[in-house]
Amino acid sequence: MPSLVLQDGQLTKLVFIPCKDASCSEEDTAIGRYTVMFNPNTIAVKLQVDRDGTQADGETSAPMTFKRIKPQDYSFEFVIDGTGSNGEAKKEVPNEVEQFLKVIYNYQGDAHQPNFVKILYGSVLLKCVLKTVDITYNLFTPNAKPLRAKVNASFTSCLDQDLSEMINNKSSPDLTHLRKLKRSDKLVSMANTIYKKNTYYLEVARANNLDTFRSLPEGTEVYFPPISKK
Repeated sequence: MPSLVLQDGQLTKLVFIPCKDASCSEEDTAIGRYTVMFNPNTIAVKLQVDRDGTQADGETSAPMTFKRIKPQDYSFEFVIDGTGSNGEAKKEVPNEVEQFLKVIYNYQGDAHQPNFVKILYGSVLLKCVLKTVDITYNLFTPNAKPLRAKVNASFTSCLDQDLSEMINNKSSPDLTHLRKLKRSDKLVSMANTIYKKNTYYLEVARANNLDTFRSLPEGTEVYFPPISKK
């Protein structure tokens, strides 16, 4: 029996929502959403770290230097059934497959690409693009009409460019940081952590109009401004 997600006693079904851009702020209502008949049997998450495996001549190993963390992949496997044997209203399997492909796969002429996809499942919300989709028809009528299909679709997570830049550069010393001091925090060590240099704490104190950099009260908000590139 397919797995279920219950919220407040109500059955929550997996929903695929077509969107017009990576932020998924605008739904493509002309296409409409696709809600699965039966929730997925499996959901797989793939995490990948990209490293440089280049080997020098004559070496038997590589330094495997870190390059990047790749976007996460998500795979969903679910069934479309047209027999009505599970208590659901009978549906035409080819029509269901066609609607699903309209949401996740079909080329959109105005955007010159398939839609971005927002995937909603209970409290889980993903913003993705389609990577692959496999459809296996495994039950037919005597005249070869498909009555059941197994769908295995893989997606890659995506972010709009502005948000991606913010996340990827959140620890950069070129950005302004705001920190609320905890009881054990010291301005000197925090400045060293952010700027990777232990000589900027006095500049931080001056930027925040602090009379001292010692014994700052818990909860004090301190701005760590961008460092000069001179």
